[in-house]
Amino acid sequence: MTKKKAKLPAETSASRRLNVPVQVSNVWEPLNRLRDEFDRMFDDTPGNAFGSRMLQKFYDNADPIIEMRDKKDEYELVAEVPGMSSEDIDIKLSDGMLRLSGEKSESHDEEGESFLFSERHYGMFERAIKLPTGIDHQKISAEAKDGLLTIHLPKSAEALEKERKIPINAA
Repeated sequence: MTKKKAKLPAETSASRRLNVPVQVSNVWEPLNRLRDEFDRMFDDTPGNAFGSRMLQKFYDNADPIIEMRDKKDEYELVAEVPGMSSEDIDIKLSDGMLRLSGEKSESHDEEGESFLFSERHYGMFERAIKLPTGIDHQKISAEAKDGLLTIHLPKSAEALEKERKIPINAA
């Protein structure tokens, strides 16, 4: 009498592999989450003025904040430049690009003084703004007052003539 061996499923090294596709973005995800957790931990520490996220936001916002308005006869560009005089700022125009550049320097030198922390930004900046077409380049003017730089960009006579209102028909 021979005993029949029961067939057991054979396990090979190939069958033990997981057939899960590996995506490049998933490979670094655990380390990214760990880094984010460390960032959050330092940002949430009371009195910590140098959290990595705060510094990133600070450097992202180091350039002057600007807005441009479309007025009837001109465009008006306003840039926030607190603590800067008109001598600290350069405005240049070339090839339809308006370039604002300047340098904000530290305003005091006190003996025996040191910072606990500082969130103020010092140093050079440059912003390039693509201007709309139809500007009279010869009549551009600028003024600085109360930490705001205002640049007046008058529309050319041709641009004003070409502009017309399009009526909307009700259906």
